[in-house]
Amino acid sequence: MGAKLKPSDGGSSIPLDKPIMLIGRNDTCDITLLNSSKVSRRHCCIVQCGDRYLLRDLGSMNGSRVNTHRIVEMELRQGDQISVADVHFTFHRDELPKKEANNVKRQLVPIANGDGEGGNAGTHEVDPDLPVKSFENSSHTFPDDGSINSELKLKDDGNSGKFASV
Repeated sequence: MGAKLKPSDGGSSIPLDKPIMLIGRNDTCDITLLNSSKVSRRHCCIVQCGDRYLLRDLGSMNGSRVNTHRIVEMELRQGDQISVADVHFTFHRDELPKKEANNVKRQLVPIANGDGEGGNAGTHEVDPDLPVKSFENSSHTFPDDGSINSELKLKDDGNSGKFASV
């Protein structure tokens, strides 16, 4: 199953053919956007996680948006409008075969509970298809090997069933 970005200016579709597609002005990016000074050198990336695609902002100055909402990380859906600063795309993906689509079930993913030091499995669960609204303490680093490291701590506010960063 594949996916692609279709530029809103009518250019050729860009296949998302690697597990992590780095987007930015730097010539080492998989998708290089040179026509806008508002795009950061390493602006965002699209990560393929199984049959899901996630857009993750990498601390860019002008932000990444999905359907006009500024995001830090969000799962992409068919037809989503993506803005990388002032450059716009539409996300398209090959559909799951009907037989496969019927077998896909939503699952709850356990998250860490406590001080974020590990070893304390949480009792809270979060639906992976629901966006987490607050990612203020997320950090992204780029080691010399070109990989992306990310850290994010979440806490339950206790009342709403939503999670926020600590």
